[in-house]
Amino acid sequence: MSKKRIAICGFNLESNRFAPTCSRPDFEENMWFKGADIDRQARAEHPSIHLGICGFYDIMDEKFGGPAGWEPVPALVIGSCPAGPVEEAFFNEFLAELKADLEAGGKVDGVYICEHGGACATHTHDPDGEVFTLVRDVVGPDVPVIATLDLHANVSDEMMEATDLMIGYITNPHVDLYERGCEAAKAMLEMFDGVETASYRIRLPLVAPSVTQLTAEGHPYGDLIRLGQTKLDASVMNVTCLSGFAFCDTPKNGMTVIVTTRGDAEDAKRVATDLAEAAWKDKGRYVPKMMSLEDAAALGKAVSADASREPILFADPADNPGGGGRGNTTYILKAFLDAGVTGCTFAVFFDPAAVRAAKAAGIGSTIDVTLNSEEDNSFSDKLDVTAEVLHLSDGIFVGNYGMVEGKTTDLGDTAVLQVGGIKIVCITKRTQCLSPDYLTAFGIDAAAERCIVVKSRGHFRAGYAHMFPPERIVEVDVPGLTSPNLANFDWKYVQRPFFPVDGDAATWDRSQA
Repeated sequence: MSKKRIAICGFNLESNRFAPTCSRPDFEENMWFKGADIDRQARAEHPSIHLGICGFYDIMDEKFGGPAGWEPVPALVIGSCPAGPVEEAFFNEFLAELKADLEAGGKVDGVYICEHGGACATHTHDPDGEVFTLVRDVVGPDVPVIATLDLHANVSDEMMEATDLMIGYITNPHVDLYERGCEAAKAMLEMFDGVETASYRIRLPLVAPSVTQLTAEGHPYGDLIRLGQTKLDASVMNVTCLSGFAFCDTPKNGMTVIVTTRGDAEDAKRVATDLAEAAWKDKGRYVPKMMSLEDAAALGKAVSADASREPILFADPADNPGGGGRGNTTYILKAFLDAGVTGCTFAVFFDPAAVRAAKAAGIGSTIDVTLNSEEDNSFSDKLDVTAEVLHLSDGIFVGNYGMVEGKTTDLGDTAVLQVGGIKIVCITKRTQCLSPDYLTAFGIDAAAERCIVVKSRGHFRAGYAHMFPPERIVEVDVPGLTSPNLANFDWKYVQRPFFPVDGDAATWDRSQA
């Protein structure tokens, strides 16, 4: 029997319609792997590639007796930190390169697409659909095509039609990337053995605010996902419940249920409808609850002044680089400085100019610096500060917690500045703070801090779970490109009405299910 040949590719971008556009440099500095580099990364001890790729390779290696027992045909896997719409010219270049790579790979027995699914482009609402359609056009109608998706994906008809199976993450924070890659490989093996798939999708007029999408116990989205996983049986191969990504602002926005069976279309429809009914019945729980900036500053001051109180972690979900935020708004920082908060670290702050100034001055120097001196964004106000340079680094470390556990992480050149009673971890590669590794890698004792402020929506919870239980995590209501207050945005393309912005005006027509 000839070796199974499986193409590997992927385009990973979560697009915030309201953020600046992105192009090749955004992908090249984050994740760009081609050909044999994909193979090497997939089997590396501390990979920089998407962990879904690693999971897929591990299952195939195990099934076929090692790397020599099957033939990966790695094409192109790229990914950017969440940003704005991808620019048309670059995206077309990417498609052309991907097509050439797939065609050069020759005939394959299957395709694994490691995709995010939440992108938009300057020329289309559905670049992910274009990727999937291209893959299908190249390999033909009979080759199994399986994709993994971030649970923030927005799914189109084109994505459904071009794939045999789409597998969404089931954890938020996303700590199951590897497992979903494993699941994709196992499903492909079933298809190699002759199993055929049948899928059914339902999209609801429910656009869940970001902070309501946690999958831990006690959260509505987690309850829905756990209910879905109880439906798996001899017939139901996969249940995917996608919260979607609101800020993409596309006609395909909305919580989506996809059920895939081993060939039973009616069973797929029945299970999907039951789950959609459960989600819609529970829609009232998808309303964000946050703390005002004034109250957060007062709490930070109280905690920093009283050592008997437990430390607090403050989250800035409105400026989450993991959702397209710039990672540099100063609302919380300024309020905490004005309140006299001490024993606090602010992580991480995207400001290449501040880092350059710190490097030029050197460790131990005191500098006058304007934060956001080069940023031109409506939310990124400038802030003049006097700072001591505490630490300088190349920003590369291997994580120990949460989503970066065991993974090589690169923040670019990094500087730690002391401003009043607050340490600011300034970085040159825009990203969110996922764990205390983003402090400890730069000489900060995270456990000794009275307050930690993170630029993140929710993924930080996995990394900080051993330090901060949910009752000591506070989400602060401030402006920003990723504000959970969805009524603040000028929606142009999402289908109206939708819940919660339009309240009871949002209705679901079950006859369309």
